[in-house]
Amino acid sequence: MTTPGSLDGGETVSDGPASTGVRRTQRVTISDLARRLDISKASVSYALNGRSGVSEETRQRVLQLAEELGFHPNSAAVALSASRTRTIGIVIARDPALISTEAFYMRTLVGIEQYLNEVDSSLLLRLTGEHGEDLDVLRRWSRQGRVDGFILFDEHNDDPRIPALKELGVPCVVVSSNAPDDGVGRLISSPEQTVTMLLDHLAELGHQEVAHVSGPFTFVHEQLRVQLFAERGRQRGIRVTHHEGSYRYEDGAEMTRKVLSGKNRPTALVLGNDLMAVAAVRVAAELGTVVPDELTIVAWDDSPLCELANPGITAVDQQTMERGRMAADLLFRIAAGEAGLHWETPPGILRVRDSSAAAHRSTG
Repeated sequence: MTTPGSLDGGETVSDGPASTGVRRTQRVTISDLARRLDISKASVSYALNGRSGVSEETRQRVLQLAEELGFHPNSAAVALSASRTRTIGIVIARDPALISTEAFYMRTLVGIEQYLNEVDSSLLLRLTGEHGEDLDVLRRWSRQGRVDGFILFDEHNDDPRIPALKELGVPCVVVSSNAPDDGVGRLISSPEQTVTMLLDHLAELGHQEVAHVSGPFTFVHEQLRVQLFAERGRQRGIRVTHHEGSYRYEDGAEMTRKVLSGKNRPTALVLGNDLMAVAAVRVAAELGTVVPDELTIVAWDDSPLCELANPGITAVDQQTMERGRMAADLLFRIAAGEAGLHWETPPGILRVRDSSAAAHRSTG
């Protein structure tokens, strides 16, 4: 897989082999140039791309400093200067009420906006229903020429959005967990590393009975998570039972009641996002189950909710803001002609908090 370069048109240095997809550690960015020269990022962008809007004196100052600092506009910056709209599109087929409270989407969108702000570009965002309305919007915006490309989330099996955009000739980046050779850009977040991290954490604490409350099984990334939890769990002597949720708080609460009220109660509970994990902590308390003494609770996605919960919830920092920046950068590179690129996201970081403890043997 290809390791990405700069996130905002600057030179970068990787801290590992190109095939690892590791996070970049050094870069000279448009923001650096703007700060040193005490001018706006837009002015720097105009100067570097030969556009009107700055004086010749300012243009020469920018170019001179860029040369001194080793800044070299990359293909993404070139694509921006040549793009039709300087706008990317995102159409999310989810309940807006869920989007407004779920950390994954909010942090990803913030990362995308950070990138677009630095390169003086825009985001066109639409939240639709979950019955195919998103495909209509994608087609309409494509035919109207309103965007230079799309970032797609929540891939399904035989996802109709991908062939539709390929037929229309519109670039796209799929934020995904797999890497099929289908000719489109993909920002790949393999769940294997996170599953391994969580199960190793639980195994070290002696847990052998674990319940996993996932998001909808219709999503490709959830199918892979469920498969990996089962396989990696068996390898560690852990029995993992699966329960399908929808990422909503209410589902986390309902599934937690179901798990804790049944036979063969688990000693640990893994929730597919922060909202469901917070619900699990509250329901456990209502049922008289002490967290973490009688039940360890961990979340797939970290957020301030996990930090503020009582007890604080062990969770994986998925670096979603960085992933959002990477998705936008990759899309503009593809718009420049580097079609079919696959990039790996940086690995998640386990944040261990007070909801983790050694396994308590359930009496059933």
